[in-house]
Formats: sequence, structure tokens, C-alpha cells
Amino acid sequence: MNTKRMPFIVFEGLDGSGLSTQSFELKGWLEKKGYEVYLTKEPTDGLIGSLVRGVLRKELKVDAKTLALLFAADRMLHINNTISNLLDEGVIVISDRYRLSSYAFQSLEVDIDWLKKINEKSITPDLTFIIDTPPLICMRRIQKQRFHIELYEEIDKLEKIRERYHELAKEESNAFLIDGNRPIESVSAEIFKNVKELEILEGLE
Repeated sequence: MNTKRMPFIVFEGLDGSGLSTQSFELKGWLEKKGYEVYLTKEPTDGLIGSLVRGVLRKELKVDAKTLALLFAADRMLHINNTISNLLDEGVIVISDRYRLSSYAFQSLEVDIDWLKKINEKSITPDLTFIIDTPPLICMRRIQKQRFHIELYEEIDKLEKIRERYHELAKEESNAFLIDGNRPIESVSAEIFKNVKELEILEGLE
């Protein structure tokens, strides 16, 4: 069994930007190269993650700081119970959303320094891809996929969140801003190219 700690790769962006699609595409590409890959997401399907999903669907109402703490708690359980163990066992972990989502979305209502403080024990990804797609395009995609609109899914809020992501892309180590308003294959090709060029994995051609 491969005991080398493997890379932790994260996808970030607005809902409807293509995160799930590109996470799945990268998983398939890496598996074809012979790697074992685990694809996960935030919020998780665990007990705390389910509470978060209830808030996002507007089924449960909590204040902004409580929501931030729920996200952070869900994240730490996810890291301690799943992500770290898999990385140590030689499995590449890809996460559809991670801590930059907390910073970008929740900083609309909560101080970003406090958000960073409550997430300071979370591990830093080896690669973060921020899929940058215009909010109007994201909203059109969301409306095609489901009937309900979740918390934050308003054009003016999404514009501000997109700006936050642009700022975070400059601050975060190994973060890449990827134009998501292109065919799926074009976006995937750029992501694969970045994974190869960073040489975080052996045997990629």
C-alpha cells in the first residue's frame, strides 16, 4: 500500500459555477492515471452538515455567526474522521467546497478575520481551483437544475461573493482562478494542465 501522503485538492466557487462537474472530471482523469481518489463535499452528509443544509434551504433559521460555527465544526469532523486518514493512506482527496467558501460567503455578514480564526486548525489544501463563473450564468444553471433558491442565491449577493473569491485567490497559497464560462472540456483541460505542471503527483504525463 502506498503510504506517501497524497494531495488534497479543493474546488471553490459560486453555486452553479461547475464545481461538482469539474470535481468529478478530475476524479475520473486521476483514476485513469492509476490513482485512488476519494471525492467528497461540504457541507457533509453528517449530522452537523445536515443542519447546515437545512439552514441553506431556509428550513432552519440561525444567525450568521452560528451558521459559521456549524460550518467550521462540520469541517473539522470531516478532516479528522475522513480527509486526513485517507491522505495518510495514499488516497487523493478532492473536496467540492472547503474553507474559502466560508470566507467568501459568510464574510458578507461576519468579520472575515473571525472566520479565519475559527478555521485556523483546518489543513491547507495542496491545490485550490476557484471556478470563476458570472453570477447570471450561475443563476440560470441553478434554475434549470432545481426549483428552490437557497440562502445567498441572489444576484447582488453573488456579485459580492465573486469579488471575495477574486481577493482570496491572491491570498491563498496554490490557488488558481479558472474561467468557468467555457465548455466543460476547456475548463477541465486547464485544471489537468495545472495539476501536471505543479508536479504534486508522480507519473502524470
